[in-house]
Amino acid sequence: MRDPETIETELMEISSIVDDAVKFERVVTWCATHPDEVPFALHQLMGGGGAGRKGNREG
Repeated sequence: MRDPETIETELMEISSIVDDAVKFERVVTWCATHPDEVPFALHQLMGGGGAGRKGNREG
């Protein structure tokens, strides 16, 4: 697996795309190109690296 920061950077670049169709195509392409990194990416996107997000929410 590549450096986690590299993966995060690529995912951030994809997430910044405004057009949903283009974003979807990029996600599919990224997953097909890096299948061994998909579980890591899902973990990051689903909150594995987002402990700060919960702390920012006010209940």
